[in-house]
Amino acid sequence: MGRRFGWIVVLAIWLPGFASGQEDADCLICHEDDSIEREGDWRPGTSVFVDPEVIASSMHEGMMCIDCHVDATDDHDERLPSLACADCHDESQEAFDAGMHGESMAEGNELAPTCGDCHGGHDIQPIDDPSSPAHRRNVLLTCSRCHANAEFIERAELHRVSPLEGYEQSVHFGAIVDGEEGATCTDCHGAHGLFRASDPRSAIHASNISTTCGQCHEEIRQVYDVSVHGDAVAEGLDDAPTCIDCHGEHEIRSHVDPASSVYPAELSKTTCVWCHESATIQRRYGLAGHRKESYADSYHGLADQAGSTTVANCASCHGVHDILPSTDSSSTIHPDNLVGTCGECHPGASANFAAGKIHAGSGDSDEDHLFVAFARTFYLWLIVVVIGGMAIHNFLDLRLKGRVGRLPRGKDHQRFTPNERGQHAVMAVSFIVLAYTGFALKFPDAWWAWPLVWLNGGEETRRVIHRIAGVVMVAVCLYHLVWIVVTARGREQLGQMRPRVQDAHDVVQMFGYYVGKRPHRPSFDRFGYIEKAEYWALVWGSAVMAITGFALWFETEVLLLIPKWGFDLATVVHYYEAWLATLAIVVWHFYWVIFNPDVYPMSLVWWDGHLSDEEMRHEHPRELERLQAEQEEEDTL
Repeated sequence: MGRRFGWIVVLAIWLPGFASGQEDADCLICHEDDSIEREGDWRPGTSVFVDPEVIASSMHEGMMCIDCHVDATDDHDERLPSLACADCHDESQEAFDAGMHGESMAEGNELAPTCGDCHGGHDIQPIDDPSSPAHRRNVLLTCSRCHANAEFIERAELHRVSPLEGYEQSVHFGAIVDGEEGATCTDCHGAHGLFRASDPRSAIHASNISTTCGQCHEEIRQVYDVSVHGDAVAEGLDDAPTCIDCHGEHEIRSHVDPASSVYPAELSKTTCVWCHESATIQRRYGLAGHRKESYADSYHGLADQAGSTTVANCASCHGVHDILPSTDSSSTIHPDNLVGTCGECHPGASANFAAGKIHAGSGDSDEDHLFVAFARTFYLWLIVVVIGGMAIHNFLDLRLKGRVGRLPRGKDHQRFTPNERGQHAVMAVSFIVLAYTGFALKFPDAWWAWPLVWLNGGEETRRVIHRIAGVVMVAVCLYHLVWIVVTARGREQLGQMRPRVQDAHDVVQMFGYYVGKRPHRPSFDRFGYIEKAEYWALVWGSAVMAITGFALWFETEVLLLIPKWGFDLATVVHYYEAWLATLAIVVWHFYWVIFNPDVYPMSLVWWDGHLSDEEMRHEHPRELERLQAEQEEEDTL
């Protein structure tokens, strides 16, 4: 039989139309066997069984085998020559031949896809038929047979590792799953004429991406094309950002998805800074540097790092797709438009919002106002001198005391009343909460800040807690002010806390004692320079923190009264005053009430308000003498 068909093929070469005498039944002699398989290529074991009923129900119903397999003979090779699809689909074939799949096939690459690989074999259906592998709902699976096949990717030496994994996380895939219209492979890459991204003919070439995406997002495309980024792409600048540079390629997520590259919290961390923090791009296009740092130092940046999704980010001020240079009168950051831009989040914003450098305010930038830079330098030196002095003082004290035991506890003398202990407790708790929540804004990634990140609301919750603690601290300060003015006890305590010349003498004598120049410590009254330094530092610090804190809280109202550099000054002072106060508490106060060998592991006078005779004689001998003298005078009356 094979010899007979061989002669038929030979004659068909010389006698036009003779080959058409081969009937489908001749082909089915072999191909009707459902166990027949093709061997010899990279995909062995592929079934080549043909079901006539399948062909009859396809769009090629009525066509004969040799209409497509024009060169088929009864003794053909394992793999038939290319199908004659071009005889009917010449335009599609022309596009395919020009693309990278067609080029690969022309080079004899056995991995190159054929028409049947994408459209199906004998069961070919129109592409608008849901059963067709080329139907838009099935294209993903069709392309994935190769592009999500690890063996194929390795054999073809593709640079991309399974784009399917990313695409399945995208909004496009989600839309298709939900039965809606979503972009699939062919919408972006093309159907037959697929080209490499580096080829200007490709739908995913940088110069064509906005047009490709614009098939579905036309309004956005129009806005983007006239933006500074769109202009740069049109000029052929190969490092100009296109849609995929911001949104991603296959894994395009919704902007409300935390994993999205255009999620608000990601813009200033990765998406925008990918280009704008590049030294090469900054030099090439004359862009200003250190924008990420200046933003990160602002409240907006700090809240952004802490997870806030409502605070202003890059896009809030510069725009999303309609980004224009500040010199363009239509730009959201043009000087004439800044008030309106700020007003989007701060209703009632005045010209003071824009009265200064926007990307400045931390005191360490050349663009900072002179007063802001001075405040930062002043505080840094103040912290070094004051905290350093405290540390040296305490070290000398500890060196002399060594391992002496704590003084005996007792309740011989009341030092603080319940009212005073209550004021101290409220102040202590509010201060600790303020310090914790305040520094958590600056260092949101620190291990100790995780509870605030974990709390529902994240940065919003932290802000509320911080402000409540601030109000409590201000309230206890005001109460204390009234107390020292109205009550006799308060006036007495204030009188004892008043700085005197004797305090300066006590400091000199104490250091003389520390270095061995004096045999004894100075004799203190009710309050020595140690307590007075703490008290008046607290008064000063509370006033500064309250004023600057409320300024930062009510920034819109404050900026109606002062220029932006004044607001920046408040920000810098608030931050560094917080450091000064916290370090003073840790280095100075904690030493005297916790680590001081005289009271270790803790002085409990804050709890019960009493001291023993031994404690009074050691810490406040002049007060003890005065109290004893007063008692003797009363006893003689």
